[in-house]
Amino acid sequence: MTASTPPLSAEYAMMPRMPMRTGPLIGRDTDLSRLADAVGLHPDGGAGPGGVVVLSGDAGIGKSRIVSRLVADATDSGWFTAVGHCVGQAGSNLAYLPFVELVGAVDAGHPEVVERVLAGHPALGHLLPGRVDAPGAVPTPAPAQATDPGQVAEAVHALLSALGAEQPSLVVVEDVHWADHSSRDLVTLLLTRGFPTAVGLVVTYRSDDLHRRHPLHDTLAVWARIAGLEHVELAPLPDAAVRELVAALDGPSADGPSLDAETAGEIARRSEGNPFFAEELVASAAAGQSLTGGLGRVLRARVEQLDDTAQRVLHAAALKGGQLIGHELLSRVTGLPDETLEAALAAAVEHHVLEACWPPAYTFRHALLGEAVADGLLPGERLRLHRAYAAVLAEHPDLAPASELARHAAAVGDLQTAVRASRAAAEAAMTVGGPQEALLHLERALSWLGEDDPQRDEVTLLASRAAMVAGEPIRAVDLLRDRLDHPGSGQQPGARADLLATLVIRSRMLDLPVDSIALTDEALSLLGDEAEERRVRVLVARVQALVDTGSFLEAAVVGNEASMLAERLGLTATLAELRTILARVLEAQQDLDAVEAHLRSVVRDLAPDDPLLLRALHQLASLAHRRGDLPGSLALYDQGAEAARRLHREWAPWGQECRLLGGLTAYELGDWDGSARRLDLTGRPAPQPGRAIFTAAALSVRAGRGEPVGSEVIEELRRWWAVDSLCVVQTVMPAIDLLGQAGDLEGLLDLVEAGVRVLDAAWGDYHALARMAALVAGQAAALAPPADPALRSRALSLVDELADRARLIGGLRPAVEKASRPVFERSTPGPLEDTSRETWAWLVRLEAELLRLQRVAGTVDPPPVEELVDAWRGSVAAFERYGHVFEVARSRARLAEALRAAGDDAGSRQVAEQARAVAERLGARPLLGELDLLGGVRQAELTPRELEVLRLLAEGRTNGQIGRQLYISTKTVSVHVSNLLAKLGASGRTEAAAIARRRGLA
Repeated sequence: MTASTPPLSAEYAMMPRMPMRTGPLIGRDTDLSRLADAVGLHPDGGAGPGGVVVLSGDAGIGKSRIVSRLVADATDSGWFTAVGHCVGQAGSNLAYLPFVELVGAVDAGHPEVVERVLAGHPALGHLLPGRVDAPGAVPTPAPAQATDPGQVAEAVHALLSALGAEQPSLVVVEDVHWADHSSRDLVTLLLTRGFPTAVGLVVTYRSDDLHRRHPLHDTLAVWARIAGLEHVELAPLPDAAVRELVAALDGPSADGPSLDAETAGEIARRSEGNPFFAEELVASAAAGQSLTGGLGRVLRARVEQLDDTAQRVLHAAALKGGQLIGHELLSRVTGLPDETLEAALAAAVEHHVLEACWPPAYTFRHALLGEAVADGLLPGERLRLHRAYAAVLAEHPDLAPASELARHAAAVGDLQTAVRASRAAAEAAMTVGGPQEALLHLERALSWLGEDDPQRDEVTLLASRAAMVAGEPIRAVDLLRDRLDHPGSGQQPGARADLLATLVIRSRMLDLPVDSIALTDEALSLLGDEAEERRVRVLVARVQALVDTGSFLEAAVVGNEASMLAERLGLTATLAELRTILARVLEAQQDLDAVEAHLRSVVRDLAPDDPLLLRALHQLASLAHRRGDLPGSLALYDQGAEAARRLHREWAPWGQECRLLGGLTAYELGDWDGSARRLDLTGRPAPQPGRAIFTAAALSVRAGRGEPVGSEVIEELRRWWAVDSLCVVQTVMPAIDLLGQAGDLEGLLDLVEAGVRVLDAAWGDYHALARMAALVAGQAAALAPPADPALRSRALSLVDELADRARLIGGLRPAVEKASRPVFERSTPGPLEDTSRETWAWLVRLEAELLRLQRVAGTVDPPPVEELVDAWRGSVAAFERYGHVFEVARSRARLAEALRAAGDDAGSRQVAEQARAVAERLGARPLLGELDLLGGVRQAELTPRELEVLRLLAEGRTNGQIGRQLYISTKTVSVHVSNLLAKLGASGRTEAAAIARRRGLA
């Protein structure tokens, strides 16, 4: 925080509490009843279980009035109530602004609840600016630190839940169309989770100007999928209700003469069911003004009734940028004597243009009034007001958030002041856990800095860091690349070295073309030999680049140099990071016990809030997975995911992958519900490409259960293949089964070939080939025999290619770790069963699928059935040793098929029942269908001619039509059909056709 900006507490303490809007509530009984029911406010005054509701409508339609009545009813029923307001323009850049107001209200009404929650959730202190230094509250962090949004979100949810246990409570967040990004995310979390206690939550937004690019637009799509969320849309009032409202406004207490019936009718017509419009038209008519013209003219006419001084005050208030302006700030900007200012404000309040609140501040009675006044400012007047604001806030930064100083300074061309203020605003946003707001401020600062400005390098690094914390790695990398590509004429060598090193570390989280060795070569060439922290940062990037490219000996040498230098400089966090990176050097030597001991010592030495903990836990979990300890791996992944939630790094590197790989490991262990839960993003705004990867991973369970997946889902996922190859793997593997179940062999081959091209370019050698080859071979065995000859040949050719490459993988060992996606080097490996049990199991499975495919593909010399039985026994044993529950069951189903072909019907039934028990527990419908067919014939028992007859029979051809097409007699066709019915166990032609389609034989 710079000396010219207020401390964090002042950023929020300076924001006065806003008043609720009041006025007649007519024609809204049904809407009010729906709101009350949704939040559990019963007519008898009792408290229900609470609930969440979203209230929307056009500007002026009456949202604030109906919420005001709901709050009053709740208060009368003994509920605690609190309201938080979002404000427009500059105010929207202050992270968690409505929740600061809400939490402050809770602190005023139930301080004991706040104290209790603070003890377990110290991050709550950041939303209590007046109590940051109180006992039990968290102190304001140093500028280099940042509060994690997840901690803030958990703290708010815990506070409101505890509040509901103390007293039935109604919480309102108004005008979220102006909400900052962090507040939108927090609202989404509260709406998704709900509350275990008697808490009702109402969220309102203005729907009339939500264009496609509005920040709330995508969030509303997430809210639409939240189960149990009530949405109340306020429609225009019917004519009768508007006439009643006009009559109420024109009653005995109204100023001016009564309106005649014709004027009242004209007002009802022109207001189009909008209560605020009706009020303004009534006021205009009562003042003897014409009703013609738009609403803007009517609103400006209300302002024009005031004298010049009052209008000057209103102009200043309108340009402030939010709905609220403090008394002292308004006084200094206008420069009016106290008596003159107070008289002008009194007139504005009396004419229902402004409303007063406490601490002393003012707001326009409706946002439309403020917008109308601001729109009417002349260019020169607007510039003078911006200049006045900038001068006042530069001298008195405690009067408004730094973001407002930045806006006003930029408007008058004082870009250096604007940059300083934006950096201060970004720092404040990061401190309270608002990385998206910080990124907004910093990118705005970059737009004001010239390429030759020496600040640009530092601001770029800050913006890239904010983007990473916000879960936007693509943005983080693009910011760095842009600066490196456009360095200007005055970029210092040290600053460029920092940018290069940071690019190396951050770009490795994505599959983007980056020559990390060349980048670190350049970075080191820019530095001298002096021992400094910058050199350590560059050396760390160098070590990571060397490990990523498999240069382990050099990595160890450079790592030793970096470690000694970091130790000399006292950089303990850097030492821990180096130890984590160098664990891969040990792993490449296949000493997995040593790697595990090394990583566990790293974890023991790390603080619970150290982000490096996520990487260490991820590597430990990955190691356990490679060794076939799936339960241990899942426990470690879950531990990492929980730490990521605690640190709000769920979408940052390592945190995202802990949750993702935990979901996939749960799938392998047969906990499909647990897998779906870990991978479900419902109600959670998620950045890309993370959302695409999670969506793809969740397809594994959907494929296993036979749930339909539209082709548009796959096409959407393919958009992210070029960015992150992990998305390729997670898409292709389940899609092989999905397309196979749909009988789309051509689509399957197209997708696999496209995926292989992307993976080859990004990874070179990769173990995923083993699984891919086995899955494609399995589907080819079902789909290729009855396929068109050209398509069949293409399928068999692809299977052969993938199988050859997969077998080579068995002779490779893991060489590097790149964000959990290993590549491999050729060497003399240890037993693959011990070092990469997953790959070993899939290679065993691949050989069994290849034998199965050879038997059904009509090869000249098919393998003996005894060899097929042995191969499938091996597949069952391999997946049992690996621990993949579903693939054990699927291998058993195919072993049962082989046993039946070998004449061992009893053994076949026994193995099939074991597979069936697992399939039924998992809800694996395609596998159950495959097992059902074991009661009839398997494809291997059909002759090529019978397959041809079956395909034509499934098309609905008669025996005569089949005979003519195959150039055989109708009697011969009849014999083939009889044999088919017997072999399939079908009662007739229709059932035989259905069986053929289910099995992919037709």
